Amino acid sequence: MKRLMCVLVSLLLVGLAGCSSATDSGAATAEDKQAGLKFAQCMRENGVPDFEDPTFDENGEMELRFPPGTDPNAVKPTQEKCKRYLPNGGEPEKMNAEDVKKFQAYAKCMRENGMPDYPDPDAEGRSRFESGKEPDPNDPDLKTAHEKCGEHLPGGGGGGVVILGGGK
Repeated sequence: MKRLMCVLVSLLLVGLAGCSSATDSGAATAEDKQAGLKFAQCMRENGVPDFEDPTFDENGEMELRFPPGTDPNAVKPTQEKCKRYLPNGGEPEKMNAEDVKKFQAYAKCMRENGMPDYPDPDAEGRSRFESGKEPDPNDPDLKTAHEKCGEHLPGGGGGGVVILGGGK
């Protein structure tokens, strides 16, 4: 069964589910990879010429990034047009209540471990930062907090922190 899990999505509230698509074994399928490539190609063909192909880590997490300096409002129509290529149409799958509670515990732990502005997740388990307040994905404090708190995530935190945004 495929599962779309957002470890951390902060797309300036643009709404792209740039998370992971992986099978229960953790490996991205060829279909997932092809879908990510089609999405990236669609973005390039429709006004975001520097949009890079997705990357996949060892856990099958798919990461999609907007080019630095991208205005999220300017690309929203393109993103809407292209999200059909993403698994589940770019929308996260409905998360069960148990997993949402795990994300709540993760957020609390992150705040207690050096990330005081880490937001609580919504009912879908997604934590969204306000525009301009996204942490730098290379911030050592973020990485340290995630290492301490990852055990709270569904699956015990197998997978990295994914922070997406317009230029971070």
